[in-house]
Amino acid sequence: MIAGTAAKGHPSRNSLCNETAIVWHVGCSRGRLLAAMGMTMPDRDMLPRTFQANVDRFYQRVILKTLGDLPTHETLVVGEASDMDEFLDRCAAQIDNYTANEAAKAFVLTLDGLFERQLARWARAHGVKFSGATDLSRAAREIAAIDVGAIGVASDLHEMHLAANVARHGDGGACTKLLAKAPQLWTRISFDYDDIAPAPVPTSEELRIGQDELRRYARAVVQFWGHADPLPGAVLVAPY
Repeated sequence: MIAGTAAKGHPSRNSLCNETAIVWHVGCSRGRLLAAMGMTMPDRDMLPRTFQANVDRFYQRVILKTLGDLPTHETLVVGEASDMDEFLDRCAAQIDNYTANEAAKAFVLTLDGLFERQLARWARAHGVKFSGATDLSRAAREIAAIDVGAIGVASDLHEMHLAANVARHGDGGACTKLLAKAPQLWTRISFDYDDIAPAPVPTSEELRIGQDELRRYARAVVQFWGHADPLPGAVLVAPY
């Protein structure tokens, strides 16, 4: 766990934003030192740290807070209800779980889009061609000599991108690939989700994204940018 050091008068928090803010000042101090020596630090070197902090803030302040505020139910009850109130309560529970799953899928789509925009900006700053997520491995090698497989983020980043495409387009090639790669996203441990639209139900509508998946995806992005960070004190391990 990364423990942030609090500024004077502010409580200490286990937050990558806090930690990154401190390391940012280290980088800025290095920049001032280089400037005093007649040298400069390219602005592009600050991009990974900035991107890492932005993703961490989005995950902790928006994704976790929003999903935490949505009601969910571990198991949906089916069968004949004893009265109308019980029937309506069961319907409400089904809609709660459906809504939470739609919110999670929307966040996968947003997180993937944010990461891809960051990658494009990073590549452009280094004069490297980047045409989408399929260029990630090549761009990472060319710019920062990073092997995304060796640092343990390749699988989760690929899964996130496939899940985002399924959330965007529904059934199709990405859905087929994701089902083969991560069948657990469709596996029912308990009856906790049911599509509320009339049948037939497309395979893509049965995709379920939980907080564990979003945590893995955010962690992979945060750790990628940590390894891409050329400044002193880079944060390589996400605090979640």
